[in-house]
Amino acid sequence: MNGFVAAGVLLCVVAGLSGCASWNVERRSPPIGAFIEVEGERLHVVDAGPRDSAKPPVIIIHGASVNLRDVKMSLGDRLAEDRRVIMIDRPGRGYSTRPGDGWRLAVQARLIKAVADTLEVEKPIIVGQSLGGAVALSYGLQYQDEMSGLVLLAAVSHEWPGGIAWYNSVSQVPVLGHLLRRLVIPVYGALAAEDGIEESFHPDEAPENYYERSGLALLFRAKDFRSNAADIAHLKAEIIAQQDRYGSLTLPVAIVTGTEDTTVSPDIHSKTLVTEIDGASLTLLPDTGHALHHSETAAILAIIEGLSR
Repeated sequence: MNGFVAAGVLLCVVAGLSGCASWNVERRSPPIGAFIEVEGERLHVVDAGPRDSAKPPVIIIHGASVNLRDVKMSLGDRLAEDRRVIMIDRPGRGYSTRPGDGWRLAVQARLIKAVADTLEVEKPIIVGQSLGGAVALSYGLQYQDEMSGLVLLAAVSHEWPGGIAWYNSVSQVPVLGHLLRRLVIPVYGALAAEDGIEESFHPDEAPENYYERSGLALLFRAKDFRSNAADIAHLKAEIIAQQDRYGSLTLPVAIVTGTEDTTVSPDIHSKTLVTEIDGASLTLLPDTGHALHHSETAAILAIIEGLSR
């Protein structure tokens, strides 16, 4: 009996510590948009820019580990100067909820499309970065007739060798994963964040105060980390399931990658993808890493502008 009591006390302590950590993170990086309800889920959405612009609206889909603040500070605010821009916390990430199978690329794309329909966003250009590029590809495979174009930034598109980081694997294990997310990640994640940012941006420098401005610490909340880890754990199988269908895409597609990207291989992904989509363009940005939407913002804005004509 004493063992059960001790276990109960431990769980209460764990829950309390985790709850306090989450409260503090959310206090520092609160929601900055509205909540749109679709299919029983609540998605956190920033709807910016003029709605009467002659230019096609843009929907930006962020990558793994980050949230909509990342793409807002890099591309969204600039694009919103002269067109409508929708930025969404992907289902299960940031302040968005998702269903149990929300790790599926097709489910994420469907929920994002439902937000676009709710907001009456017509014929958007879909921009996706990294894992968000995989979601953008799924969006295109499902809804290309209702799009003006597709822009893929360091997008995950094809099967790759190797596995995933230990913490994303452990997060899938019952009980152990719960303890990891509640006890280890709030501390370990914050300590490892600086190295993760450096690796993602290398060889470029991250923007000043990127950790705070991007709200990256939201990742280290238990639910957010669980969703992110599940996205990554299932990603390879999801990519394998869709990678043979890219040849069906007939809309304008712009593929952009940094030549120094060590996170998503340009050879395995972007350079292969361009050979499979008729009419797609490939832009290789020299001396640029995975976070190209920050380091080469002007070049990417010009590419989006080119698709807008």
